[in-house]
Amino acid sequence: MIVIAVAALLSVLAVYFVICISGSKQEMVVEIVIAKAWQNRFAKTDLLEKCRDYIGRNEKYHIYSDKKLEKKKKSDQKQIEAYAKKEEAYLSGKSIGIMDLLPLVGYRFCAVAGLDAENDMLRGLITSCEQSGYLPLERGQETNGKKNSMIYAYYIFSSVISFLYVGAMLGCFVFLLMRLTGKETGICLVAGIIVLVAMAVVGYLPLDALKNKAVNRKEEIDRELPNVISKLVLLLLSGMNISKAIEQVSVSGEGLIYREFAMVVKESGQSVSLEGALTRLQGRCSNKYIDKLVTIVSKSFSSGNANLAEDLKNLNDECWLEKKHSSRRMADKVQTKLFIPTMIMFVGVLVVIIIPVMSGFNLGI
Repeated sequence: MIVIAVAALLSVLAVYFVICISGSKQEMVVEIVIAKAWQNRFAKTDLLEKCRDYIGRNEKYHIYSDKKLEKKKKSDQKQIEAYAKKEEAYLSGKSIGIMDLLPLVGYRFCAVAGLDAENDMLRGLITSCEQSGYLPLERGQETNGKKNSMIYAYYIFSSVISFLYVGAMLGCFVFLLMRLTGKETGICLVAGIIVLVAMAVVGYLPLDALKNKAVNRKEEIDRELPNVISKLVLLLLSGMNISKAIEQVSVSGEGLIYREFAMVVKESGQSVSLEGALTRLQGRCSNKYIDKLVTIVSKSFSSGNANLAEDLKNLNDECWLEKKHSSRRMADKVQTKLFIPTMIMFVGVLVVIIIPVMSGFNLGI
């Protein structure tokens, strides 16, 4: 009976899969191709960042020998070129296969379920895309009438659903195949579930990587921002204007926030106002003090830079106070995490001491 039910389920899933693939709109296919090209571009960007980081660390600490460093650089450069070729192939329409069209099932599910940018899950994913550091996904840019971040978020979310769907199909197929070879029903069910879970994990990995990147960027910005604001205040108090101060700050460090301010300087020199460049910075970085910084600077433009240094000084004091509280909270978390290992070690020490003592008492008796 269970074999018939699984076979019927597999047939329904397979028919609906074919319908989703064959009846999809051209707009969905175009968005998938664009998202695949972006995915390769982002992988290339991440690898470039890793190369820059380990080259910088090696210059300071001499981690690798010259021969090993050169070999590593050549290997990474080869991979970077491969990502670039794949990106170009997708954008030119030369590299699209049936596996690339799997997310169409997820797109159909989103359309049927009425999931749009107002959905909490998708809205959070769109925000993660905007704050992941991938410049093509900023709020202000659009592709085919949609935000770039929305296109990529839909692709990632649809991929998760599609892998779950294909995992269910493969799980049913594996169950039937093993059952026909004479395996027990319980073993067949376990094998099918393992295939489903494996496909679900594979589909979830890109979404998890995107969220982790956004969270890691936020944490790094939170750590570095107080230093940046302090430098801005000092430069403004010395008589420098805000544009020149931001330019000087952008080259005074090597962290993420310094690269973001360098991007502000670059954009403000390319027919974009400083206020507009700071607004784009605000979209890329999730930090309430950056929001306040942008508000203060924007207000200063309308009021002729009046009290700008004083307002930023107050913001600097508030930012450092928050960093101090954050450090205390982090220390409390570390202490909580260390409590259980400490207790385990304490019990182990007690066992090592008490057992020989008790054994000595027994021998004396």
